Amino acid sequence: MAEYSFEIVSRNVDLGGGWALRLLEDGEERGGGVYPLAAYQGATAKEAGKMALAEALAEAESWIDTRRGGAGELRADAP
Repeated sequence: MAEYSFEIVSRNVDLGGGWALRLLEDGEERGGGVYPLAAYQGATAKEAGKMALAEALAEAESWIDTRRGGAGELRADAP
């Protein structure tokens, strides 16, 4: 059975800040996305960072749920 996990790492401010998501299957990247702070206009940088992280986590949870049939516990692999 394949092992599904994800990584969320902060992005450099020069790249727009926020977070980068990597979706992993057996340790190999299968997808992902970026969640820049600019996507949350009108929010403070701190609020935008929290919203971007929440969106990345929701995407990771959704991706893993579709592979596990909605069961299982999420595990984030931190660098």
